[in-house]
Amino acid sequence: METAMKFGSYSAYKATVSDLSESLHQLKEYSEVLELTHTARSISDTIEKVAKEHFEVAIVGEFKRGKSTLINALLGQDVLPADVLPTTATLNRVTYSETPYVMVEYKNGKKEKVDINQLENYVTKLSYESEKTAETVKQATVYYNTQFCKNNVDIIDTPGLNDDEQMTNVTLSILPEIDAAVFVISANSPFSQFEKEFLEKKMLTSDLGRIIFAVNCFGTFSKEDEDRIVETVEKRIGSYVIEKAKLVMGENSKEFAVYKRKIGKPRVIGIYAKKALMAKESNNLEMLEESNFLTFERVLETMLTQERGAISLQILANKIISSGSEVINSILIRENALDMETDEFMEKYQAAIDEIEEIRTKKREEFVRINDAANNVFMGLQPILDSYWIQIEETAMKVIDEFPMSAEDLKREKLKIVYTMLTDKIKENIENKAQLICEQIQNEITVALSDEANRLQSFEDEFFASVSRIQQMFSMQAGKRGRNGGVVDQIISVAIGSIGTGGLFIGFREAGIKGALLGGASGFAGFYATFYAAFYLAGFLGIAAAGPVTLCLMAIAGLAGTFTGKLAVDNLLVKERIDKYKNSFKSSVSKQFHEMKITSDFSETVRQQVFASFEGLKSKIEEETEVILLDTQKTLDSLNALKTEKKKMSDNEKETLHDVAEYTGALLAETYNLHKLLTDNTN
Repeated sequence: METAMKFGSYSAYKATVSDLSESLHQLKEYSEVLELTHTARSISDTIEKVAKEHFEVAIVGEFKRGKSTLINALLGQDVLPADVLPTTATLNRVTYSETPYVMVEYKNGKKEKVDINQLENYVTKLSYESEKTAETVKQATVYYNTQFCKNNVDIIDTPGLNDDEQMTNVTLSILPEIDAAVFVISANSPFSQFEKEFLEKKMLTSDLGRIIFAVNCFGTFSKEDEDRIVETVEKRIGSYVIEKAKLVMGENSKEFAVYKRKIGKPRVIGIYAKKALMAKESNNLEMLEESNFLTFERVLETMLTQERGAISLQILANKIISSGSEVINSILIRENALDMETDEFMEKYQAAIDEIEEIRTKKREEFVRINDAANNVFMGLQPILDSYWIQIEETAMKVIDEFPMSAEDLKREKLKIVYTMLTDKIKENIENKAQLICEQIQNEITVALSDEANRLQSFEDEFFASVSRIQQMFSMQAGKRGRNGGVVDQIISVAIGSIGTGGLFIGFREAGIKGALLGGASGFAGFYATFYAAFYLAGFLGIAAAGPVTLCLMAIAGLAGTFTGKLAVDNLLVKERIDKYKNSFKSSVSKQFHEMKITSDFSETVRQQVFASFEGLKSKIEEETEVILLDTQKTLDSLNALKTEKKKMSDNEKETLHDVAEYTGALLAETYNLHKLLTDNTN
């Protein structure tokens, strides 16, 4: 596992994953030999999940910012259509294949394989026909032989933000699911009004850790101007993010204090995407260096491998530590138990079974406490939920009150235009308000999960202590061992003596993402700078953790179509005074909110999210502890049968177990070093 200490490049990362997976395969074989069926199955699940993983990078930004050109520069050749006009009309995914082709997935579920040269006829707005076809397309996946995607990286080309409201929502909906995003900004006109509002209102406080801001079109400015533009963009983004975090977390909260300390600087890089593409196509290394694209690629590679990829490595390392410890403990119990007198073994066998049942009793008690914690969280959120519709309505009323109108606007030919502008303004503001409230709710859930996970560390420690006691029950004094007795103990003492076996089964003890027994939930609040990592780990391990975007989409699902066609505009024409018009408008809007509140299930959605998240803690504790308890009990039952038959372990069997223990002990020590490196890097 020599590559395990250096995984900053795609190749080194893949090599490390391969090394760790190979070690897990070996431990799986050992587990099967030792009849640790639950451990073997758990190892298989982890291997399968990691084998399927790949990185997803979304390229986002307003239209005419050069997103498709940037992607082509990453790929090193023209693959996606690019034009000076708004081009991308669907989600386009680029993935690796030795044979290039396109798979078009339509909104009706139909799929069609098309020639890659025909791509622009399905996904662009370059002609009336292609735009109409693109409206029926859900996603086009471009399979292409490119080195960048060969590293298990998929690139997602998104429609331009603010080009079309529906496609903007499609882009926003995928952001929580990707591993990294490249937000493309034009150096010629950084921070349009839409970009400013997007960063202030739509970008989540958790997003900064996985976004690179690429300031495109460089090469048209002097070096001094380029540096000044990048510095300005960096400061403004940092300011937007901090101000948003204040609103979500509360300026005086401990979560905000941690966030400020860990958030760091936004990743802002000036590039010249078109020059980079030309340089790669002509193999002009000097031009490529001038484009600053190599710096951009290095930052993206580091983000994916050392930050996002480190989470996968932690999962693999953790599984090696947990299953390797179980293998060694099984060997210890087997070797020592078979050398015991039958009466002594039976006494300790019963004590061990009682210990296992005691652990399960304590676990059931902890589950009751987790349920109580979930109830308390939901009760604590009740004031926010009770005021949700009040705040939404107040936001709408404020928009109406502050909307500028003149007597001219009350004329028939103008009133419908005013109506449309006012309703659009209301929808925009109430959606922004809904998102902020949802982020505040998610923040409360996350903090509560972290607190509960930290509280459960005492149970985790107690669990490991109990398992250690079971092992110690079957330890024998040196004088009572057979000819080869104690060799396994000596191997383990040398290999992992400095680590200690008690806490190695599942949990991490360092800061950052700790307690993998708890699905990575522990330490959420202290890991806000890369909050998405906690969500990725939770999702990998099966904990329900819908982010604020998910909650927000649920919350405002009924708001997008609000008002349209609801007001009797003609009846308002007789009112000559603006305040009467606004009062009538407010009355109609208020009535609609009342109807929506009655039919809304937002409170129930939040309740389900709270209890699903806490249920995730219980599920992971149940799953991981039972892997160990069931296999420990199975080992004891098997030994009980052998003792009844008065069987002894042969020298060959002992030698085999010694070899397994020696390999596993050394693997545990080496993996623990990797684990330390990973957790130190995330602190």
